[in-house]
Amino acid sequence: MLLLQRANELLAENKLKEAEFMFKAVLKEVPDNGPALFGLGRIAMRLEQYDHAIYFLKRACNHLPKMLDPLFALGDAFLAVGSAVDAKTVLEYTLSIAKHNAHAHYYLGQFYLNHGFISEAKNTFTAGLKCPTGPVSAFMLFELSQLDEKQNLEGHIKSLSELLSQYDNKRLEVVIHYALANCYHRSEDFKSAFLHYKLANEAQYSQCHFQTEDMLPFFDSIKSVCDSEFFKQPLDKVKATFTPVFIVGLPRTGSTLLEQMLIQHENIDSLGENTAISDKVVSYLEKRVEAPYPECLQRLSTHVLDYGREIYTNEIRNARIEAPYVINKLPSNFQSIGVIRKLFPDARFIHVTREFKANAWSVYSNYFEHDEPYFCSAKEYELYAQAEEALMTHFKQCIGRHIHTVSYETLLAEPEKTIKSTLNFLDQYYDPECMNYYKGKRLVHTLSKSQVRKPLTKAPIEAWKKYQKDFESLLSQETIRS
Repeated sequence: MLLLQRANELLAENKLKEAEFMFKAVLKEVPDNGPALFGLGRIAMRLEQYDHAIYFLKRACNHLPKMLDPLFALGDAFLAVGSAVDAKTVLEYTLSIAKHNAHAHYYLGQFYLNHGFISEAKNTFTAGLKCPTGPVSAFMLFELSQLDEKQNLEGHIKSLSELLSQYDNKRLEVVIHYALANCYHRSEDFKSAFLHYKLANEAQYSQCHFQTEDMLPFFDSIKSVCDSEFFKQPLDKVKATFTPVFIVGLPRTGSTLLEQMLIQHENIDSLGENTAISDKVVSYLEKRVEAPYPECLQRLSTHVLDYGREIYTNEIRNARIEAPYVINKLPSNFQSIGVIRKLFPDARFIHVTREFKANAWSVYSNYFEHDEPYFCSAKEYELYAQAEEALMTHFKQCIGRHIHTVSYETLLAEPEKTIKSTLNFLDQYYDPECMNYYKGKRLVHTLSKSQVRKPLTKAPIEAWKKYQKDFESLLSQETIRS
């Protein structure tokens, strides 16, 4: 049908209203048209109207019994409303009808991994490797490079090397090199591991379209606008049903571990790494006052701030969170402390820190999806870390009593004392259950999703020392691309 084809074209162009009109026009003619129902489900997902998405996607699945994409989308919709049991049912059903499909194994394996079912995840990825080889095989091998028994690593190295020669795809090249590095690291061949970490970073860095240096004027403007006088300005009296808590800082500093420990407390829940402040609230403020961030903060009316608060509050409603304290652990929210303070005067900030070289190595040796230079260049990361430290020092001078600092090293060395101190900052009593964080099955999407399923260990502090000489040499010799 030409109408359906045009609707899908509009959806691909992100013209959602026009696409919705077209899909509904198709349904007027054929009420059970599966592709049209799937289209409306996808639109609802993009609009974050998850209940509507579930309605349309369920119908689409009924009328497209041989298509897997509607089932994957339905699983995502159930996860968006916090219904992990329903998502699990959908993804397990998908695999039952598509046992020879690698993507069905990968989606279910990721679900298991994100929810702490490590053994099930490993078995599902392993079974997925028996399916016809394709690009998704590299991603399953990447997960197995961290999960599988050591005796299987040699076989994975062989499979990864074959994949590297089969595909001319920069994204796959990055993932494969990281997977190879992980295999060699766990095999204690640290020389080969470092080589592949370096190749992975170089390949990803070549895909970056900006440099960290380009961000420095932005950081300076935040300090200029959000100065001591800015924070002395009268704040709106806000009646909120929750107190926002923002865990901020650099990546790979223990924010996921701290979050998972805190949410064992009955009064604390989490949005995870939610981007609503930067993507939605700031975007609204910029359009409303016709000025870029952070300059827009100088022209905010009470009405505009009220609507900005409502945008963020809706995120919490959509996540079905009812706890009085709600964490957002997106590290880069340190750039938004000024606007957050305007929106929520009672907001609490927890700044996580870590010894630089150990932190920098942890970033360098982990795969980040986004092609951002500080994730894949040690020198770029050093510059980013210096900018973050300068900005956080500035904020602590302005509103220090609203910022609590947690050192990753101290969290590992003295977990109970650190959690007690953090809970005291949040006006909460200590709950011993916080020490049993690793037993939970809460959704974790971050790079630490498998690590936080284990009891505390000091191994992360020592891990980088196996590469200390090579990494320090890299830090001193690497040049930032011009």
